[in-house]
Amino acid sequence: MKKLLLLICLLGLLPTITYADSAYSIRHKDHIRQDYEIHVDFPNFDGLKNKHLEEEVNEEIKSVLEKSINQTQKAGEESVGFPVLYYGESIVVEEEQFYSVVMTANITRGNQYHSTVRSINFENEKDGVFLTLDEVAHLDKLNEQVKKKLVSDPETFNAQGFQGIRKDTAFYIKGKKLTLVFDKYEIASGVFGTPEITIPYDLVEKDKPLHKKTVPVPKVV
Repeated sequence: MKKLLLLICLLGLLPTITYADSAYSIRHKDHIRQDYEIHVDFPNFDGLKNKHLEEEVNEEIKSVLEKSINQTQKAGEESVGFPVLYYGESIVVEEEQFYSVVMTANITRGNQYHSTVRSINFENEKDGVFLTLDEVAHLDKLNEQVKKKLVSDPETFNAQGFQGIRKDTAFYIKGKKLTLVFDKYEIASGVFGTPEITIPYDLVEKDKPLHKKTVPVPKVV
């Protein structure tokens, strides 16, 4: 019940920043307790063409936030002598009618600092649907291109530790380029934060299905 009340406080009537002619507004919330602090910025969509999809997008954003909130609460309960900090930030990338919400969760516990990135990708059309990475790109071709990037810059990247693209690796498309955003420590040392790898989209592009279908919200794992 306490977690539910906290989520309602965080995601309910929050201060918003609205941009003219935008399909979304930015909400912000600070929640400070003795054992943890939560500071989040996240988008709330209210101008999408598909209202059913709009509702699902907002629910998925809340789901991503809820997971980080629960992790922060649990870490705070187990922490002794210092609070746990969760700072959540989001960006919205638009490429014509293709939207990407890239959400970064930074959680600090003493001298332990970790960041994870997730993206929610969808089409802003009347029959728009969610689109996953493997629906917009050939993962085998994408892995090849990423490996080339890693090997070409050994001072930054750890090519040997690369385990391949995850199906839920965060991504966005902009200017005919596909950019992958990795978790902290996933392909590079912590000093590089959440590193990005950008690939010309035409090298990995996958034809989207010609027909539209109802796609369930991709659940956070």
